[in-house]
Amino acid sequence: MPTAFVGETHLPKNFKRYARQFSLLELDCEPGSIPGKAKLAAVAEAAPEGFVFSLLVPSRLASLESGPDVEASWKAAQNVARLLGAKWWVVRTPAEVRPTRRSREALAALVQRLGEGGMRVAWEPRGVWDENAAAETAAAIGAAFVQDIAREVPRAGSVLYSRLLAVGKGARIGLSLADLIAERVRPYDEAFVVVEGQGAREIQQALGLAGEDDGLDDLLPLGAAAALAGVAAGASAGDGEVEEEDDADDGDDLDDEGDDDDFDDEEDDDEDLDDEDLDDEDEAP
Repeated sequence: MPTAFVGETHLPKNFKRYARQFSLLELDCEPGSIPGKAKLAAVAEAAPEGFVFSLLVPSRLASLESGPDVEASWKAAQNVARLLGAKWWVVRTPAEVRPTRRSREALAALVQRLGEGGMRVAWEPRGVWDENAAAETAAAIGAAFVQDIAREVPRAGSVLYSRLLAVGKGARIGLSLADLIAERVRPYDEAFVVVEGQGAREIQQALGLAGEDDGLDDLLPLGAAAALAGVAAGASAGDGEVEEEDDADDGDDLDDEGDDDDFDDEEDDDEDLDDEDLDDEDEAP
């Protein structure tokens, strides 16, 4: 059984509840989207031991650009990493970064730079990269190759970083697909599974990672618990498919208005992090 970490891609209001159910959170460090310093500090304090934070590097840095603005966004991202004690950088290169020798050299230099602080690096290419060539490039530059194991059999190795892409508004992973994902995760020593949309709870269940004190209603999206009996009886929407969630389930199901642990956005008066409001003498190298 691997050491598996499963989570989502947005910061919930009720992080303490989220952290009781999941073990991974991926956040985007794009300028303008970073939460305030006070909220990040509260999240870091509430995170249980072993919880993993993963950070998407700013898009201009992932585009292999340079310049003062790029350096400022990188500095802010480093400060987020320091506050959260993050373990992963994820480089999502856009289609403009093509499979050329120059791009590979620049990407290798970026991965080396990102790893200097001790964090691991994953690479997620977009665009015209051939999958085999991209996987070979990732191995050559020392980065984990981000794969969507809901759609393809993952490559052999000891560490897996997977992003399960959402399809359509409110898309979620069905129970049968969660079982398939769990089977594909098991051969690895470590697996980090990031879920866009809904479905992280089903994967937790399929991997046997659900907490013993979690009730069925806490483990499934709203309305799914009532449908579970029908799914088990063969009423699933189909094996290996990403199902479209009802509009009624589009809300933040981790937002419990009666929970004192809720990090309410309305109470967070901090400005978004930038290179100035986290400029410390002990900033990360």
